[in-house]
Amino acid sequence: MAVAYYAPGEHPDGFVGFHVTAEFGDNFYQRHFNTYSATEQSDADVYFLFRRLEAELQNLEWERDSLHYHYERFVSENAPNTQPECGVGVHGITAAFTRRGRGQWRACFKVDRFHSGTAPRQPARLFTFSEPYSQVWEEAVAFWAQEHGVYASDMDRLLESPPDPEQFKRLRRQMNEREGCDIPVEVLSPVFAEQRSELSRQRAVLKAKEMKLEVGLPSPLDKDIQEEMAAWFESVTRSGN
Repeated sequence: MAVAYYAPGEHPDGFVGFHVTAEFGDNFYQRHFNTYSATEQSDADVYFLFRRLEAELQNLEWERDSLHYHYERFVSENAPNTQPECGVGVHGITAAFTRRGRGQWRACFKVDRFHSGTAPRQPARLFTFSEPYSQVWEEAVAFWAQEHGVYASDMDRLLESPPDPEQFKRLRRQMNEREGCDIPVEVLSPVFAEQRSELSRQRAVLKAKEMKLEVGLPSPLDKDIQEEMAAWFESVTRSGN
């Protein structure tokens, strides 16, 4: 966004006044605010001041629109430089495998820190799978939202759509086959620990149903016991008469 003023004789087409331009996305915007009618090309002239303020207001509106445009891209698209199988649908969070030097590989969610101006860029924060997959995702998204000033509604939307753990399988294959890495399959174990636990629970429930071990349901009486109780009841009834 920019506001440029052209005094008499400065513009090749003879324009006098303020030229406002903006560009974001694939769109280019511009407006002209001429000050021909001003008796003096300075703020001392009311009309000149009015046109200058109009131009600055337009510039502020386009700055607002640009911020909104870039924010929406940030919370709804992968960054343009995101590598294959790393993206989770937003800027600033990626699925990754990392290690220090020649240390062991670890699967993680990598969250970029906020960066502005010329300050040195801080290293990304890594969320490894020392805890259940869903909990690690929640912690990564919460940190991302706080770090980048993301609205609560957008944070909640992302929390409800975690990436499938299968993505880490595809990423491992991508890095091994296309990038020459040597990430062992065992590194995937913590990623799928929660999924394995849930599958085990579901199998146990299914097995219990198959065995009819529902809690609180009495077992049907054995046929011999039923006959014995019927005979006893009949004898008691007969003696009472």
